Amino acid sequence: MTGTWPSRALIRSGLLAVVLVAADVALFSRVTEDPKYTSWVTQPVNPVVIALASAPAVPVLVWRLRAPAAALGVLTLHDLLLTCLLGTRPLLSPMAALYTVSSRRTVSAAVGCLAATLAVHGVAVAYEVYPLSPEERPLDGILISAVLIACDTASVLVGRWVAGSRAREQRLVASRAEAIAAERRRIARELHDIVAHSVTVMVLQSAGARRTMATDPAKAGVALQAVEDVGVQAMAELRRLLTVLRPAQDSEGGAVGPGIDRPPGLAMLPGLVAQVEAVGVAATIEWSGLSARLDQSVDITAYRVVQEALTNVTRHGGPGSTARIRLHWAGPTLEIQVTDDGAGVPTNPTKRMSSGLGLIGLRERVTVIGGELAVGRLPGGGYRLTATLPTATVPPPEAAQV
Repeated sequence: MTGTWPSRALIRSGLLAVVLVAADVALFSRVTEDPKYTSWVTQPVNPVVIALASAPAVPVLVWRLRAPAAALGVLTLHDLLLTCLLGTRPLLSPMAALYTVSSRRTVSAAVGCLAATLAVHGVAVAYEVYPLSPEERPLDGILISAVLIACDTASVLVGRWVAGSRAREQRLVASRAEAIAAERRRIARELHDIVAHSVTVMVLQSAGARRTMATDPAKAGVALQAVEDVGVQAMAELRRLLTVLRPAQDSEGGAVGPGIDRPPGLAMLPGLVAQVEAVGVAATIEWSGLSARLDQSVDITAYRVVQEALTNVTRHGGPGSTARIRLHWAGPTLEIQVTDDGAGVPTNPTKRMSSGLGLIGLRERVTVIGGELAVGRLPGGGYRLTATLPTATVPPPEAAQV
């Protein structure tokens, strides 16, 4: 039922068109005031005739919302006929059409339509002042032309201002949406980095504890203790992430606690290596070059690079694999390379846990700070992951800043 009724915007546009045309007839129809402006007619024209002749401008004004330039052209020619034949000079209708063109089309289109409209108005003014005496003709022509130029130019300027405001608002909305999307991607990367590694280690340790529970309770206890330690660390990192997302003073009003809000970094690599060694993956760390102080974002990213690489070694290589971690400082860059021999035996639980999103998120994380990431299979088996990171954060391009 509602589809048969005109939209509110169409109704408002129609009412505005009626008001504009009525105002043009009431304010700018001078045939009853001064017979010298009657042009072709020798007697003042009946206002009803002017109203009926002006009525076609109403649907054209409504049409301007769909075709602004075409509607402006029709209105301008219609107004020229009204001026020449009936002595009336519509002003508000062409101003509204010019405003619509300038607010909805390009600057060049607005300027072109303004020039064409002023040219037609010039013809109307010349025809209008022609019956006057030579003494009155120049002054009246200049005054009428000045008013028309000022009104039409003002319509275009206001339209361009509205268009600029609308564009700025759209850019602001797009920037906010991009900022929200970027924050969601960042949170997703953090959650993946925290959960994927921890859960992988916990699954392997739990599987080992289950297999050795009956034959070697002590070894099973060590595995379960490792599960507990990894779980505590994961909870600490999750709480750190939640602390970043919440205001400094949360509803509980308590402190986070010592060590809980410490972000991960290269200093925590020995603990990370110990976790994967506990599930049967042999891992070594090699340092070379003159180390430099890293920005916190780079330090966190470097840790996440090694963590994701070791998680993949543990998940796809399994116990028995050997991982080699090399960190080399070369001037303003840090190169991280993690390789494995692919000699392990992956367990079924960890093979089913791969989402395929870890490397995608890691590549985004590395790109954000201005680094590069490369992953590939080695000829003799296994994989190599190489990340080149700047020691200081590289600011994003100006167009991408929010």
